[in-house]
Amino acid sequence: MRLFLRLAGAVVLTVLLALMLAPGGAIEATEHVWDKAAHFVAFGLILWSLGVLFRRLPRLWAAVLAVAIGGAVEVAQHFTGRDPSWGDLLADILGVAAALALWALWRGFRPREAFQTSNTR
Repeated sequence: MRLFLRLAGAVVLTVLLALMLAPGGAIEATEHVWDKAAHFVAFGLILWSLGVLFRRLPRLWAAVLAVAIGGAVEVAQHFTGRDPSWGDLLADILGVAAALALWALWRGFRPREAFQTSNTR
């Protein structure tokens, strides 16, 4: 099951980054609320992917890394013919925060070590 989750995480991360860095986006050009919703969901999934791929990375650091990826994507979009947007970055941050909150609720606010069955991570 771990292998499947890691493969799924790698695929999700790769596909989302490819979509965000592809030249010219039809959704982005319309500037509707759906673009921000797409960023919100995408960065929640990016946080999930990072958590699956780097299991030993604390979730807070994974969240910081996901936000950094969001900032890097906005900078890189300038070079791919797309418009960087502070609104997109805000939607990225809110998506990461929501995913982090959902993870904390799912785990009952207990640290990951509480779910370890042995001392050999």
